[in-house]
Amino acid sequence: MTIARACRAPVVLALMLASLAAGCGITPTGVRDGGAPAVGFRPSTRLYFVSGARLQAVIRPIPWPPLKETLNLLMDGPSAAERGRGLRSELRPGAETPIKVTSGQAKVRISLPRPEPAEISGPAPVPAPGPARPVPMQASPVPRSTLWMGQLTCTAASALAARTNIDPDAVTVTIQQAGVARTESFRCSEFPRGSE
Repeated sequence: MTIARACRAPVVLALMLASLAAGCGITPTGVRDGGAPAVGFRPSTRLYFVSGARLQAVIRPIPWPPLKETLNLLMDGPSAAERGRGLRSELRPGAETPIKVTSGQAKVRISLPRPEPAEISGPAPVPAPGPARPVPMQASPVPRSTLWMGQLTCTAASALAARTNIDPDAVTVTIQQAGVARTESFRCSEFPRGSE
């Protein structure tokens, strides 16, 4: 019996080696096409316009332009299709077009041009004394919405957040107008927003 076992061992070993050499039933093939590329995350740019009394995000299929260029897209205003959906901009081209934009860790600083004299808040000039005459009734100026600052803040915060993988509401945006000593800092969460 031991001789029979001794003869069987090389045969079993030879059969195992033959099956390994055969590739376990896998036939050789040529190069195969992997198919279409995977569809997943596509970088895009988020701009904020105004709808009613709220900010509304619009996603444009533009992959992450530089921050200043993103704000320039915002200054161009809503597209015809977006205007058709009731979106508008509170930003005034020229008056609020960013001159310089800088950013750091969760911070953006936007420098705007010098405001027009009528835009600078302060006490009204006192007229010189003179003969009494009737003063025409004038409507008091309606305070301008702060949504224009929200448009700049939320668009800049979203642009920085997309590049650095942080929450847009964690980004502080400082707006400085040339010739005005006061700066204002905001977070996007301070402005009323519509559903996104």
